[in-house]
Amino acid sequence: MYHNPDSASRQIFTRQGRATLRVHRVGALPILRHFLDRMTFSRIVGSCLGTLRGHTLDHAQTLSVLIQNYILSPSPLYRISEWAAPFSSSALGLSAEEKAAINDDRVARSLDALVSIRAGNIFFRLALNAIKRFEIDTRRIHHDTTTITFQGSYLGSISEPRITYGMNKDHRPDLKQLVFGVNVTADGAVPISHQVFNGNRTDDSIHRGNLEQLRELLRRDDFIYVADCKLATRKNLSYIENYGGKFVTVIPRSRAEDQDFRNRLRQGLRARWRRFHVQENQRRKSGPPDIYWTTAAGPNTTSEGYRLIWCRNSLKAAMDAKVRNDNLERAEAELFLLGTRLNRRALRTRPAITTQVKAVLRDSQRFFTVKVRSETQVRTQHGHRGRPKKNDPQVKVRSPLFRLEIQRNKDAIRRESRTDGVFPIVTNLPSSRAPKKEVLLIYKYQPFVEKRHSLMKTELETAPVYLKKPHRVVGLLHAVFLAMMLDALIERTLRQGMGRQGLGSLPILPEGRESKTPTTARLLEMFSDVSWYEFEREGEMVTFPIKLSALQKQLLHLLDIDPSVYS
Repeated sequence: MYHNPDSASRQIFTRQGRATLRVHRVGALPILRHFLDRMTFSRIVGSCLGTLRGHTLDHAQTLSVLIQNYILSPSPLYRISEWAAPFSSSALGLSAEEKAAINDDRVARSLDALVSIRAGNIFFRLALNAIKRFEIDTRRIHHDTTTITFQGSYLGSISEPRITYGMNKDHRPDLKQLVFGVNVTADGAVPISHQVFNGNRTDDSIHRGNLEQLRELLRRDDFIYVADCKLATRKNLSYIENYGGKFVTVIPRSRAEDQDFRNRLRQGLRARWRRFHVQENQRRKSGPPDIYWTTAAGPNTTSEGYRLIWCRNSLKAAMDAKVRNDNLERAEAELFLLGTRLNRRALRTRPAITTQVKAVLRDSQRFFTVKVRSETQVRTQHGHRGRPKKNDPQVKVRSPLFRLEIQRNKDAIRRESRTDGVFPIVTNLPSSRAPKKEVLLIYKYQPFVEKRHSLMKTELETAPVYLKKPHRVVGLLHAVFLAMMLDALIERTLRQGMGRQGLGSLPILPEGRESKTPTTARLLEMFSDVSWYEFEREGEMVTFPIKLSALQKQLLHLLDIDPSVYS
């Protein structure tokens, strides 16, 4: 949480008698309201959703409070009125009467309105306005999806988007989900549009509809569309090519071009790798640099004629080797455990044992040589039941005794290591316009989309969702997207201000540590305790105004906000 929910008023005792200290908490609300005003949030939402007769608060005011609550104090959708209580009504941009009207039911009705037909063009207009007012560069758009996982049956979710089972990216296939897709710009990773799909929707079926919305929003066809390997289907790529668009993506392992080149590498192809990009290690400053190589030994075009760029990355190669070694160690442990269960119950025959070995190895079968060895066990038993007598006949019984002989196939592992770190980028950008290094840097921006998904699931704490009505769940995701957009705009403005001032870092981390890439969350923490006070005793009133620190004033200057908003 980025605020301290102190009580708004408290009784204290002084030498002159009882007194009242009133705390008017302001926090970071003026910053959020400043950016909401720049987005003309209230005007756009109010014109689309209208006002409510007989209600003090309209939908625009309620959603504004909800978004500020989501950014400052991410928590389940309850007790929003309790969260707002310590704040000054003017800090929330409301009157005292409007602040008193905030409650959970009011928020729920605004979420209902956010998924109604009237809300159809809210996000379109907000995105257009943000692009214009913040001068966002839209020449390159990055797209990615994630899953929002839900606890509960949601049997009433029958209309699209449906909460249902699907390929869960949170590794919870036992739970239902929705698929959430977002488009961000390469200029500050600002989310400009989003979609909510059925939980069983596949990524490869999303892109064409998403591209149609982007073309309508941006009013241009020449933007570069960047996505993961699910974009690299023949239908998707030909659709972009036909309308004159540009794309950058990677081809999946299932494509013949990828399989053929990897097989050639395994068979001993001596590809000449040329280093063409080096950057410092982003995770560990003392770690090895991140090195990229490229080669012309592989196919230069796909079967459709699109340009292929073969790359090899040092950190990815180390990661591939580690993952493979971990899988081999896991398979060896499972084989050892299997060996302790042999010659009992269902594992007393060679075919049954062979079947279990194949099930354990799965994709690692070529890296192991496993032989099922058998020895003949001879034991003596009496010819009839009961207690044996001295001269009773005895029978020798011979039975096979199986054991596993496990050995790693070092030749296969060495051949596979030749493909470590290799990945192919496919694009229709001509080499004259975009050399290999530029195409690589375009694709390397893709993780910033995942950062926005991480923001939604960590900082904003989208899940778990304590809502029963499926359409309100979708409305909540729409509100979360608006919070993501606001968060990204603040972060982008702050970093642009640092660039203008020539600042390499800001001391906004805990213990005053420097941050080269400050985020909105850390920025808002610096204003979490901003308050003004009223001291009343025996009819006498003394006001203590807000005093901002030098760092807080500097941050406001970088955000291009007049400090008078805190006066």
